[in-house]
Amino acid sequence: MSDHPTRLPRTEPPAADDWVTIGRIVAAFGLYGELKVLPQTDIPERFARLRSIYVGPEHRRFRLSAARPYRTDMLVITLAGIQSANDAEPLIGQALMIPLAEIAALPPDQYYIHDLIGLRAETPTGQVLGALVDILPTGGNDVYVIREAKTGRDVLVPAVKEMIKRIDIAAGLLIIDPIPGLFDDRFEVAE
Repeated sequence: MSDHPTRLPRTEPPAADDWVTIGRIVAAFGLYGELKVLPQTDIPERFARLRSIYVGPEHRRFRLSAARPYRTDMLVITLAGIQSANDAEPLIGQALMIPLAEIAALPPDQYYIHDLIGLRAETPTGQVLGALVDILPTGGNDVYVIREAKTGRDVLVPAVKEMIKRIDIAAGLLIIDPIPGLFDDRFEVAE
């Protein structure tokens, strides 16, 4: 029998970098311990299929009893053992995570952000441009933030086929065919 009724039996947790955040608890919902969640996933319906979820930086494991849509962009979830607003209050603001091994497979030519961050950016001829340090979602297409190797400045590159020629996760490589002047070549002086 567990000394804390809200947690499932403890198993060996994955390493610190083997977690994926899929949501954030933003508020208690009602009097009976339900929680409002802002999903941070393109697959919010995954919550309905999960049996357990991990909460906060300590990765506390909870059995996920129920999940349902709420408004257009949120969910309401019920965690086993969280039975009142007082039980729910300490969880507000906490991240909801799953082990990396449990993420859904993606179709070809789609990637998880965590797979892309850190890729080395090069031109098709092998010139090192820098590294992918962030991805900015926009309405039409994402924008890749490439930190230049030479100057350390951030360059915004639209994630469109005309510029992004190849992504090779296994090789840690992102091939970009930039327009002239986008990277530090605009500062070079012709002799």
